[in-house]
Amino acid sequence: MPTHFAHDDIVEGGVEDLAIICALSTARDADCIVQEATVGDLASFPLPKTPADTVCPNASPPSLSQPRSSSNTSLPPEDEVIEGCKTFVTSYFQLGFIPKAMFQENLVRNPASTSRFLLCCILSISSRFTPSLVHRYGSATMATDHFLEAARALASEEMYRPSLDNTQAFFLLAIAEWGNGDRDRSSMDMGVAVRMATLLKLHREESYTLPPDAEAEQLVRAESARRTFWMIQSQENLHSGYSTPAPFSLDDITAYLPCDESDFAFGVVPATRSALPGTPPALANPSLATGPGRCLFATLIQAHNLWGQVARRAGRPGLGSDDEGPWMAGGSHSAMIALLRSWEEEMPSRHKWSVWNLRGWKAESLHLAYLSVVMVLRLSNIVIRRIYIDQIIRTLSSTTEDALPQEGQAPNEFWRGMSHDLFANVVELHEQVEAYFSVRSRDEGFPAILVFCVYICGSLASYLWRHPQLCPHIAPSEAEGMAMGSLKVLGELHEAWPTSGRWRKGLQQIASPLSNTASPAAGKDPGGAGMSTRQDNSGLDAACSTTADGPDDQFEAELAAFLNGDLHYDLLEGLGTSVGQFD
Repeated sequence: MPTHFAHDDIVEGGVEDLAIICALSTARDADCIVQEATVGDLASFPLPKTPADTVCPNASPPSLSQPRSSSNTSLPPEDEVIEGCKTFVTSYFQLGFIPKAMFQENLVRNPASTSRFLLCCILSISSRFTPSLVHRYGSATMATDHFLEAARALASEEMYRPSLDNTQAFFLLAIAEWGNGDRDRSSMDMGVAVRMATLLKLHREESYTLPPDAEAEQLVRAESARRTFWMIQSQENLHSGYSTPAPFSLDDITAYLPCDESDFAFGVVPATRSALPGTPPALANPSLATGPGRCLFATLIQAHNLWGQVARRAGRPGLGSDDEGPWMAGGSHSAMIALLRSWEEEMPSRHKWSVWNLRGWKAESLHLAYLSVVMVLRLSNIVIRRIYIDQIIRTLSSTTEDALPQEGQAPNEFWRGMSHDLFANVVELHEQVEAYFSVRSRDEGFPAILVFCVYICGSLASYLWRHPQLCPHIAPSEAEGMAMGSLKVLGELHEAWPTSGRWRKGLQQIASPLSNTASPAAGKDPGGAGMSTRQDNSGLDAACSTTADGPDDQFEAELAAFLNGDLHYDLLEGLGTSVGQFD
């Protein structure tokens, strides 16, 4: 395939662009460090020099634990930093922009060459899952807070220095702030990452053009830059909503999707690359978006892009009450359902959901990335139908056919069919959650999106538990088991990500009054979670007696809480137990 996508407005000179990206990503401002960011031919500029290569001859290289900036920020001993970085690439971003072997080797051999700001941002995510760091700082929360404060102290020095390292660092800092429940800081940090990526032209394919004789390490660096852009784009889709549109227009993105992990690790030019639907490369050659040879990373980005479309639709004003009926052929709802269905049908077989595939990806240490594909796909299929839960409950709870005249245009059994599809997806999502727990190590890290998937699964299972007529082929005891099982799972997972505490509290409030008459089915322990059946429901009974505003209001709150990542946004304020409103 060509080394870059031929587009009318593409400016040649990608070698120069990549030289700037690579040079800026490792240049530092220490007095004795030579700046190597001049524009030039990458063929004669094989690799940007690291600080260790360019320090004054008589200077001894600093260690990671020695502060090198005016912020006086120090890091823990190098072995603990290395452990935290290993946790990051194995338990959180299994697919990412860090070349795992090369990065770890560089930390051992030349620790001073790695950006301190980037390390602080990595550890602000992984420290909560790293035993040595949790022990050093006293708790997972205290470890996280330490590195967040260290990263914030460095941010003001780095935010006006666009480089690949800083783009990656601000992106990771935004992830950490979101998981910690600080929506505003997260949004601002992500904005800095987006602007830096734009300045470096990471969204343009010509930025990655290399000479035919490029060394393997150059290819790895170029792929790292490409992956940085796609991770920003993917994460922004993951948390996008009506009021937070995607930062890059598809029309402007000419970059192809990442290669597979083997090509990345070995520094090999892939035989083919995939493209994101809607971008110029995919429009010029649609097979690039649907080919069976897509790597898992490409599929992950496409899945998150679909979720972004669903979330923006679900978060718009007038949720579920638009004039266009969802049953209308050719309408926006029908089109989105068809798009999700066709995309899933065209997924590579190894990327589709099965316990067998999960085991295979576990063996490759990519199971969390795989779960992020299949769970987000199920989440998209659930949320696009969850929009209409109000109409579904009212229609299927009604004793007369004309109870809701405004739904009179819907074909016979339309709402029943939608309800069936909705809860079929919930059951499959619950199956994925249980399978994950069957292979999960207790100290393994995980992305926050997984916690939200568990919450949505439990929330809708609670609706079904309360209203078995919504899907008669699922027994109430099965719905009860899914709801209480999800609550137990959240009890184990929520402590790692403070922002998910609201989701656990919300699910407790929904399931609590129902669990007073829980059957033995609820006592089953999904996937060996090893938790007691009953949760501490103190204070919940009173909260559950308040008047609900309805399922749609509850949905708007839970979706907004996830998309905004706001710990201080009260998911339950004034909502009560919406599952009981239509008794």
